[in-house]
Amino acid sequence: DTESWRELINEFAADEREFVRRTAFAMMAWSVVHRKKEPVATFLDFLPVIEAHATDGRNFVKKAVNWALRSIGKRSMEMHGAALAVAERLAQSTDKTARWIGKDAVKELTNAKTIERVAARKG
Repeated sequence: DTESWRELINEFAADEREFVRRTAFAMMAWSVVHRKKEPVATFLDFLPVIEAHATDGRNFVKKAVNWALRSIGKRSMEMHGAALAVAERLAQSTDKTARWIGKDAVKELTNAKTIERVAARKG
């Protein structure tokens, strides 16, 4: 059943295997772009999971966590602030990986052209 995708994301994120965990964040990023009718709350609920795994230094996981965070921040102005707040917290982290994810996301989410595109989006 396709409605179990949210549970799968949580299950995969908790998995220690690199590519299984990466899949969780790739699924997040994909769903943010393609699940147009999904309530905002679904995506905001991903933020604590993103924050929890932002210290996973494995390259494929790190990049997917970053991708998911940036995608959430670019879906709507409503989600932009919440994602940017997480990015800013991560950017201040003592953990090298979390700091990289945070700084990279802050850079994109504070970019004037990005904000303009997000603000112009309907829904």
